[in-house]
Amino acid sequence: MRRLSYLVALSFLALLLFVPSAGAWQNQGTSGHSPPNVRSVAIEDFYFEPADAAIQAGDTVTWTNEGARPHTVSADDGSFDSGTLQPGQSFSWTFEESGTVTYHCDIHPSMRGSVSVGQSTTGQPSMMPGAPAGGRSTNMPRMNSGY
Repeated sequence: MRRLSYLVALSFLALLLFVPSAGAWQNQGTSGHSPPNVRSVAIEDFYFEPADAAIQAGDTVTWTNEGARPHTVSADDGSFDSGTLQPGQSFSWTFEESGTVTYHCDIHPSMRGSVSVGQSTTGQPSMMPGAPAGGRSTNMPRMNSGY
């Protein structure tokens, strides 16, 4: 009888531990949304590489000044502006809405680029025009990787 009581208690404990985690695994696969991604754009002297990027809503683009001169990343519609980025500094913007936004460098207006949000037909990131309005911004120095 005592053994049966231990077995019931152990079974109940196992049920409490494993059922919630099984539900979490099930919910992960059914959301239908992929996790946000971060796309990198290099700021060179005197162009953006790639100049045109395609992402999905919720993704972040990080521009890093890999040139020898200061640059900016400024949305033509005013939705974001990095301020002056010295060589090695980065600026990130999270795009929350679908659409296309074009941008430029305030210091060198011939430097132009675009981000397209939610317009890729393959589901894979691709390089093409554009990106939407509004998101979060971070402006931080890039860590020196030693090269």
